[in-house]
Amino acid sequence: MVLVETTVPPGTCEKVVKPILEEEFTKRGIDIEKNPPLIAHSYERVMPGSKYVSSIRDFWRVFSGVNPKSIELCHEFLSNCLNVEEFPLTQLDSTNASEMAKTMENSYRATNIALMLEWARFAEQIGVDIFKVRDAIRKREGTHNNMLRPSLGVGGYCLTKDPVLANWSMQSLFGLEGGLDMAINSVNINDTMPLHTVDIIRKEVGSLDNCKIALLGVSYLENVGDTRHSPSETLVTFLRKEMAVVKCCDPYVESWPELEDVKVESDVKQVLPGADVVVFAVGHDEYKALSPKEVLDICGTKPLIVDCSNFLTDEKIAEYKKLGCKVRGVGKGHIV
Repeated sequence: MVLVETTVPPGTCEKVVKPILEEEFTKRGIDIEKNPPLIAHSYERVMPGSKYVSSIRDFWRVFSGVNPKSIELCHEFLSNCLNVEEFPLTQLDSTNASEMAKTMENSYRATNIALMLEWARFAEQIGVDIFKVRDAIRKREGTHNNMLRPSLGVGGYCLTKDPVLANWSMQSLFGLEGGLDMAINSVNINDTMPLHTVDIIRKEVGSLDNCKIALLGVSYLENVGDTRHSPSETLVTFLRKEMAVVKCCDPYVESWPELEDVKVESDVKQVLPGADVVVFAVGHDEYKALSPKEVLDICGTKPLIVDCSNFLTDEKIAEYKKLGCKVRGVGKGHIV
């Protein structure tokens, strides 16, 4: 049995994998009526970080196959590898359905985040802390407690591409008219989300020419070193286009393949001195633990502090202001 566990466009197993294997079987003299290819699909829901293995083993799985035998073998295999007693398998009617489940699942999350950015901008303009509003709404368990948060942007290898895969398959594999407009619009919004942080900085400092900016965090997720599609890449690219001097720090990243000419330091003491702006881009534990006095002592300046996703408490914000800093943040309109 061939088990596809990666995210693929709906229709891939049925319209791409199956015909290829049938062609190869026939070339080798295998009767595909008596012995058809056995193909199944069961997508992973992997979360990078300290619980990586657990996120594979101890999590719900969706699966299906191109025929009954494929479904049977896939169920047997997954049952022997995963913790299905606590996290039962969910069987769908076809691989089309299983493939759609993954791309739809991530399209929902991408759309959720895109919506939050829209409201974060609104909150900034009318003096509201969007995170407190979000917390109040999330108390409605069962309907609203899965509301995500606005941030610097969306990164990683799932939310940035999966809606596009589904939209492509709708037209290219199934020949259908139209498209998944809301999902695609959400990806476009999320891709350009870091530009909002550029706007926040520019509004406070004016010209970015020769502005010294310390960027804390270049991975796409807190406490991991994965830089794939990191929103920090977009942020750095556009800041440098406006001639800002950007120094980057991330204790989990040794090199940045997407921006090879950017040196990533591991210690904040290597990027903070002389900074005009300090951007809390990623919520690494090390950065959340920094005290305002510690940051300013290293800087030797009174920089603009930019909080990209509620990494600073109101108490820390008040302390930064008391020490003479301006503080701004995505969705943090309550800061005056």
